[in-house]
Amino acid sequence: MQAALISKSRKNLVIHPRLAYQDLPGFDVETALAAFPNFAPFPGKEYHQLAVILDWDHRLPSRKLFARVLGFHTAESYSIAQREIQARRQEIAPRNEFPEFDVHDFEDIPADESYQLHLNLEGECRKVEFLSLWKTAFQDLERSRVLQVLEQDASYLEVLATRKQSCGPARVVMWVPPCVSGQVSWTVDVRVLTFCDGPSFWGRFFLVDPVEGVVRHSGNFHVRA
Repeated sequence: MQAALISKSRKNLVIHPRLAYQDLPGFDVETALAAFPNFAPFPGKEYHQLAVILDWDHRLPSRKLFARVLGFHTAESYSIAQREIQARRQEIAPRNEFPEFDVHDFEDIPADESYQLHLNLEGECRKVEFLSLWKTAFQDLERSRVLQVLEQDASYLEVLATRKQSCGPARVVMWVPPCVSGQVSWTVDVRVLTFCDGPSFWGRFFLVDPVEGVVRHSGNFHVRA
């Protein structure tokens, strides 16, 4: 995460009372923030604010932590989230005095971009998830642009030529941010099935950068329905 974004997120840092209550040994907030992956705003957008919520795993003692990283493109979306965070604090407070009672977490706080990081008790990031519901939404022009880029890619054309026709066309699946893909830019995940056997599916995925017009990465996948 860039220094400027670290500064923004530190100002808006929220720590769940159940984590503060435990005083977890070996966990250092500053070290954890510095080890976060890079967060880049969606193409054409800028971050107005970035917030981090250190959330708990509903276990006492906790076995891991969740860092909810929330990106806001406008002052309005940031203000809405701040009101929701405050309301959630008020829900938590009355029950938090009793360790035997479960309490709410900070899931589903509205944001323009929403990420969940899985941290161990030392603050190391083990997994990053992109949670925004719009990640599977595409305009027709965006879909067309992605497919145009793929039609110039030799490996994509090879897959199309060798796959079973019954597997159907390429599927534009979702937006993938750099902190999830490890690439230098936002990409679109496109899946091409090559073989199906009952509940099992094999194929190739392509991460397409529609802005630069290149395929950033490709690989094999296997899933079970």
